[in-house]
Amino acid sequence: MAELEQAIKINDSIGDATKRTYKSMYKRLMKLSDDEPISNMSEDRIIKTINQDGIPPQSKNALLSVALYIRKSKGLKSDKIIKYRDTTLFKDKLAYKEQKNKILEEELPNLEKLEDYTKTLYKNEQYVPYIVNFLMLRFGLRNKDLNLVITKNQDVTFVKDKSIVNYLYVTKKYVTYVRNDYKTHSTYGKQKHRIEKSHFTRAVKAVLGDDYEKPLLKLPDGDGVSEDSVSKIIQRFTYNGLGEGKYFKIQIQDLKQQGNIRRIRELSKSRGTELSTIFQEYDITK
Repeated sequence: MAELEQAIKINDSIGDATKRTYKSMYKRLMKLSDDEPISNMSEDRIIKTINQDGIPPQSKNALLSVALYIRKSKGLKSDKIIKYRDTTLFKDKLAYKEQKNKILEEELPNLEKLEDYTKTLYKNEQYVPYIVNFLMLRFGLRNKDLNLVITKNQDVTFVKDKSIVNYLYVTKKYVTYVRNDYKTHSTYGKQKHRIEKSHFTRAVKAVLGDDYEKPLLKLPDGDGVSEDSVSKIIQRFTYNGLGEGKYFKIQIQDLKQQGNIRRIRELSKSRGTELSTIFQEYDITK
């Protein structure tokens, strides 16, 4: 791990989430290479180490990323690795994705099933899962976007507010969803969405209770959850444990079949994802 830590010191421009991913991938690389440091391995050896049966192409790509990151910090050439990544591995990724999407297209439920599930959550007064599912389907959200605080403080909705927290500002008649902490915030900036749905407002009020402010997602001891824990909690709340990625794929599949490009554009804007990226990464019908 020392060579990775040194690489991070040299180039600390990567975010915390990327650092965690690199550390996880580095540990896996060390197991594959019998603990031989990346900087001691030839390009051919790195490619051979990673290019093993049983490792999905996307995981191979992630392993290569950390290897390239370390080699760059050492001033080592990586032309062979980059060529392998951009040709052979790229083709493998496309083939793997196509095969996986075919399976998903057959197995995933339709959008109506998710909407019915969300309505059932409300009827059963399971308000936190209901709020999570409602927001995911309404705005096409990522897990991180749902780590939010319910509040009566109107200040969080103002442009001048510099908070880095996501909020549901609740009033008697409506809720304003304020997003300050999401993946593409640097590109799309602060997002505000006014929600005038009586069931949703009632659910948010029920979760808040008599408090002035309260996190939507909580640990058993009442504390808010960390970024690392959010995805597991959200997945548990979704229909059959599908998770946010499959939810979004279902939405895109259904809307594309309807020919509803306008709604896909709306989701592109609210999610904070380019339309081209949506069709490339989430369209399982192509």
